[in-house]
Amino acid sequence: MIYYRQMELSEIERIAEIDRTEYVTKAYRQNGAELDLIDVEWDIGQWSAQEQLNEWDKYLQNNCVLWGAFEGDFLVGFCGYKPNIAPGMGLLALMYVSAAHRRQGIGRKLTEMLVEYGKEKQIASLYVTAEHTRGTVDFYSSLGFRPADRPLPELLEMEPDDIHMLMEFPGPGNLVA
Repeated sequence: MIYYRQMELSEIERIAEIDRTEYVTKAYRQNGAELDLIDVEWDIGQWSAQEQLNEWDKYLQNNCVLWGAFEGDFLVGFCGYKPNIAPGMGLLALMYVSAAHRRQGIGRKLTEMLVEYGKEKQIASLYVTAEHTRGTVDFYSSLGFRPADRPLPELLEMEPDDIHMLMEFPGPGNLVA
């Protein structure tokens, strides 16, 4: 049985428990708000947890909030929220689900938890730089994210190959991320 909870930043080293492997045959390229589907052949292997932590340091600073999905005591998925990347905007900074646990609603549940948290903080929109694989982009699209017609320059510089997407929330007063 899968259970979900907010994680402490000190638990981030548990990402070593995530099986990141994936074989990809389709990916997207972004041109403004338009996406082009391309054929690829990528065999994505397991990551080095320490290398990922070093790379993610930019996301884990400044009040990042993490949620995890657990099977027993084993981390099978996680996501992170970074506030204040622009006025009224938060960032879905990290999202991974282990290979054996994908397509079971875990990523959707984690994202829904993050979206609810963002709405409680009265953000107007949520931004994500999505890995450009078809499965990842289609997942975020199914949740209501749309390609950003004007990606945030600092995130585009950090993640030039990713698909930059935005989910906007209706309602007045959405000013605090």
